[in-house]
Amino acid sequence: MAYSSTTPAAIAPAKGFSLDRAIRKVFPSTSKLTFNPLFKAVVNASDVLPRLVFPEFRGLPPNHLRIRIGVGNRILNNQVHYLTHARDFWMFAFSEKLADAGSTVLDIGSGCGRWAHWLRDYNFRGRTFNGRYIGIDIDAEAIAWCEQNFDAERFRFHHSTHASVSYNQAGEATSSYYAVPEAEGTVDLVVSNSLLTHVLEGELENYIKESYRLLKTGGAIMHSHFNLDYPPATYGTRHTFQHSIGNARVESMEQPEAAVAYRTDYLFKVCREAGFSTCEIVHMPGGAQHQPILLCKK
Repeated sequence: MAYSSTTPAAIAPAKGFSLDRAIRKVFPSTSKLTFNPLFKAVVNASDVLPRLVFPEFRGLPPNHLRIRIGVGNRILNNQVHYLTHARDFWMFAFSEKLADAGSTVLDIGSGCGRWAHWLRDYNFRGRTFNGRYIGIDIDAEAIAWCEQNFDAERFRFHHSTHASVSYNQAGEATSSYYAVPEAEGTVDLVVSNSLLTHVLEGELENYIKESYRLLKTGGAIMHSHFNLDYPPATYGTRHTFQHSIGNARVESMEQPEAAVAYRTDYLFKVCREAGFSTCEIVHMPGGAQHQPILLCKK
């Protein structure tokens, strides 16, 4: 694990023309496109042949749902991305003893099960995940798919009422507090994959407080995010985070939740005020495609 409080020097958004940046001005969030009926029909049709050829693709969620949760711009060939993306995350969580096969895990922003399927499908010589997984998401369609494709004995899902221009325009105002419908002190690990990259500070603080409330003593959170102290490899091209909304830096004022970045000191302040005893940023020195992870323990 690595952490530094210093901001990388001489990092500034690149200037000049960028095709990717130009496209993003028109479509700041591909997730919003996945609600368009024509787009859904086209990308789902592209998935028919791969499912016929490769049996391991047949149990995947529809392509538009996979695109909605982020596929690294692999619009038509993201099947392997969905299947393998969470591998190193779970290896880290288990090797650091943040969770085990009997843990209760809460996933905020669970989407269409890209993190959850690793636990559902784990089977080594008859040893399986026998804990509990709780998924939270604002996307009712993704929740419905998960409820149909994960066993209710180990997996349950809740529909958050929060709103998002990119993901859910029918939710409540961002000022409303969402209380996760689970008992206090019952969760071993709270995780999220890129949740904090799509929420403004009101919802961020909401979810951090809820994470602390739900965790057992000694439990931990792992939230990947855009961090301005450790900019992504796309900084200066696809991402500039040029607009400010409170402590958040956003890519688009029209769709602010499409891409949101924060600084480490603000994230640590929120977590410490919630009650967490330790905070660190797990990141790859030198910058990389992978988002840093906010790791805090209760």
